[in-house]
Amino acid sequence: MYMSAASTDLNHFLDTLAKDAKPGDRVPPVRDLMRRFGVSQIVVQHALDRLKTKRLIESQVGRGTFFTAHGQTLDASAAEAPAAVRSVLLLRRSVSIVRGRVVVDGLLRRFAAEGHRVLEVSYTDSEHARAVLKGLPRFDACVIQSSFESIAIETLAAVRQKTDVVVVDGVALVGAEVDAVGLEWGEPLATAIRLLVKQGHRSIAFATTSHPFLANELARRRLEELRGTLTDVDLQSVAVPRLPQQDLEGALVAMLKERLDASGRLPFTALVAWGIEDGARFREQLSRAGLAIPSTLSVVLLGRADLANEHADFFDVVGCNAADQIEYLHEAIGARWADPFRAYGIRFLPVVTRAGASIGNPPGAARRSTHPAVSVAAKRRAQA
Repeated sequence: MYMSAASTDLNHFLDTLAKDAKPGDRVPPVRDLMRRFGVSQIVVQHALDRLKTKRLIESQVGRGTFFTAHGQTLDASAAEAPAAVRSVLLLRRSVSIVRGRVVVDGLLRRFAAEGHRVLEVSYTDSEHARAVLKGLPRFDACVIQSSFESIAIETLAAVRQKTDVVVVDGVALVGAEVDAVGLEWGEPLATAIRLLVKQGHRSIAFATTSHPFLANELARRRLEELRGTLTDVDLQSVAVPRLPQQDLEGALVAMLKERLDASGRLPFTALVAWGIEDGARFREQLSRAGLAIPSTLSVVLLGRADLANEHADFFDVVGCNAADQIEYLHEAIGARWADPFRAYGIRFLPVVTRAGASIGNPPGAARRSTHPAVSVAAKRRAQA
């Protein structure tokens, strides 16, 4: 195999370190080696794999990668001291999203309880955030929370200058050298629609932001698929030009009022709504618009089942738990610390359902609880 001069220098450097290192000494970060020798990540990984094969280094779960006793298995206690305290940066958009605040606070408590140092940086301007990052020391990990706003490439690059471990809160980046934790909204949307169809609804609208981002685009794609399979269900869409922190629920109610006919009815009997921050306020606004829930309109929220500000102890919710988001982000960092060479990717949160009181029968319809597949089959038999 051809080896460049830089690769040869890297291997020689690592061999020298392994020869002189004490058991438990930490292996230099991958990013540092890449910058020092001007090589790609895969070249560094091959060099480190070579040392692993010779049993000169080993990774320990929750601790990191260390030099061994020259081929002998490293005693866990030898590596414990260097890895006892780590530093974690929590970088978030300064927006009033309850879910975001809950997740950041949960992570802060988890890492602090383990003895790690945690710094939270909230920002409104990306350029200012990058200027602040330049003055900060290096960190052992960083969690980036975008809150539906785009993450500038320059900001991501600035973060990578400060840490080798980057985890994104949300399904925002694919194919990049970061880990991500989040939920694609296609599966929750399909689950919500099935719940409403089972209750007898045959005209259902999906309301979500018109702002494009990956997780929501996957939901739109699922809606198109469902239109092809649920042939006796009218699936409509409502695109709201707002984000959750921009009073999305108020804008949605205003759009619903515009769609009321002369008798005060909507062109659908059920609504699946994404992005509702204040469930109690949303219910009140719907009521003032003449839409009593669920007697005139059944509603399912796509959101967090364990956040009271969203479900308001009333709405049926399909989505995920903020507690799971905290747990998965914490695990993603621990896994990356344990094995810096593991493949990057997205870990999807489990879909959960919270039963509420916001689903009822379609107005004027008898109670129906038949599975949609049975309903479609019965209709086809009647038509035949």
